Amino acid sequence: MEEQSGAGYVDYIFYPYCREDDGIIVELKVDEPVEAAIQQIKDRKYAMNFDGRPGEQPKCIGRILAVGIAYDRKDLNKKHVCRVEVLRDKL
Repeated sequence: MEEQSGAGYVDYIFYPYCREDDGIIVELKVDEPVEAAIQQIKDRKYAMNFDGRPGEQPKCIGRILAVGIAYDRKDLNKKHVCRVEVLRDKL
């Protein structure tokens, strides 16, 4: 299920059980380069979800990872491309 975040809807967001662990944001793209997925995560500020509301503790103080996954629907082998980028180091 997509979750509203920043300026749009993130495909998947994984909150850590322990705040010290990593938080993960996943964006999927079809017929677009994997870089477009990572850029969308940055442009739409999806990482803000880990900050919590004003006055609250952050939901994640570990790293925040952006994961882009892309594939071309015309590729008969269904090859996927994945890229992981650290958006923020541990607080």
